[in-house]
Amino acid sequence: MQRILYVEDDYDYALYLKGKLEIEGYNVTLAQNSITGLESLATNQYDLLLTDLHLNSISGIRLVETAKKIHPQIKTIILTAKPSEDTELESLHFNVDYYLEKSKSLKVMFKYIRTVLSSASAFVNHTQVLHSDVESIVLDTKNRTVKKNNDDYALTPIEFSLLQLFLERKNELLDREEIVEIVWANESPEDNMRKIDVHIKNLRAKMNIFSIITIRGSGYKWNEA
Repeated sequence: MQRILYVEDDYDYALYLKGKLEIEGYNVTLAQNSITGLESLATNQYDLLLTDLHLNSISGIRLVETAKKIHPQIKTIILTAKPSEDTELESLHFNVDYYLEKSKSLKVMFKYIRTVLSSASAFVNHTQVLHSDVESIVLDTKNRTVKKNNDDYALTPIEFSLLQLFLERKNELLDREEIVEIVWANESPEDNMRKIDVHIKNLRAKMNIFSIITIRGSGYKWNEA
């Protein structure tokens, strides 16, 4: 499930659009100001930053600028009810992917979102290196390598994908359905729901990992302060 951070200080509009995005199948985190948005960016991995232009502290454009320093590959869309040539040019200068008027129909807006996210999927694994300081793990998604305490580990494709998911989503509860949807994206969920526990058990044992916590009745979480 693709993850969107939506930063919007118009609460009623934010709830409306968040609900519509979730109906479309996106996992949406809502932040009502840029400070909360930056805190979310610092601790979580998102596929898309969707932000209002006129926020109460820093502008959406400045938020995008900072977001790209934290996550260089993140895709960005700015929404505005008051478009201007100056702000559109400034958005282009800071490599905002799309600058959209809020007056556009949801059908058109969602088409832009699908387009930008489909372009992101082609590059998501190219340069990302993920770390766990607690476990001394370094995972390179481009070269498909994993090290712990500088020792190389040979993981199966499923184990690699599970470890990548946990490192991307540290301290976040992942339910079993979401894990299956992400790791076994092109296969039947029913066939793989029963396999999750076995693969995670094998990953824990192979790399001597203690940070993967089982949340009984819910799913799993990578616990790292």
